[in-house]
Amino acid sequence: MENSDLKNVSQRLMQFKSEYQIDIVPDWGEGTDGTWQTGKWEKDELDRLYGFIGLFANAIGGSANFIKNIGGVQVKKANIGSHGGEAYSHNVSLSDKGTFSAWTIVHELAHAWDGNHGWRLSVALERYTGGHTSLPLSFLKRLFEQRDSGFWKPEDQPGRRGRFPGCNAVGYFYGDKPSGSNWAFNRKEDFAESVAMYVGWNGNNDLSAQAHGRVERYLLPNNTKDKFFGQVDNWTDYARFFYPDAGDYAKTKRWQFVDGLVNGRINLT
Repeated sequence: MENSDLKNVSQRLMQFKSEYQIDIVPDWGEGTDGTWQTGKWEKDELDRLYGFIGLFANAIGGSANFIKNIGGVQVKKANIGSHGGEAYSHNVSLSDKGTFSAWTIVHELAHAWDGNHGWRLSVALERYTGGHTSLPLSFLKRLFEQRDSGFWKPEDQPGRRGRFPGCNAVGYFYGDKPSGSNWAFNRKEDFAESVAMYVGWNGNNDLSAQAHGRVERYLLPNNTKDKFFGQVDNWTDYARFFYPDAGDYAKTKRWQFVDGLVNGRINLT
């Protein structure tokens, strides 16, 4: 952040607070020696972040619903390893090693939404879609070779990344059809990805290309590189787990669950 941007940035920070109850943690300003410290944030990132948050807020009913659902959140840049973002109740950290996408922002804010409700939203999604979590059952499934990974970890090759139900680190047996799964997939990640898919699906917005790419890759032949993520996998074999009816994500239970939350048909309070 440059010193010359300070006036416009200060106005933007006030917008974050007044419209969405979001506090951006500045890492810029005068240092102890009086020189200007630019920090990791850039002015255009704050502008993009504001737009992405507005996109999410509009998808779930506007700024008032956004504030009610998320309950205020602090956003900062931090060293979080290889992750693009991390989120807990009322706190979102974005990687200080680079910039962020609209998908990352909506995904992490969905985690904050879940966290603000004691992580009950992801539990409810798991039940609504017919899934369950069981490490013992996962162990047995992997023991008897009903898996698509190594025994204790995934393998970075097609058909071995742990996409089958239960074949991952936490034994997450997802129900219905998520947009995808991997070794790290669990109900919390499922909820966050479901929200991002809901916002992007047929929305003609910054998330839409990725949302459709996640579905359309399952039409590809095995050992083909998908055009959005550049990953090679056994897409045909996985289609029965992930490709929705007629290719329409809005026909999945995940879309229906998020839509029910947004429009008041599902109420956990």
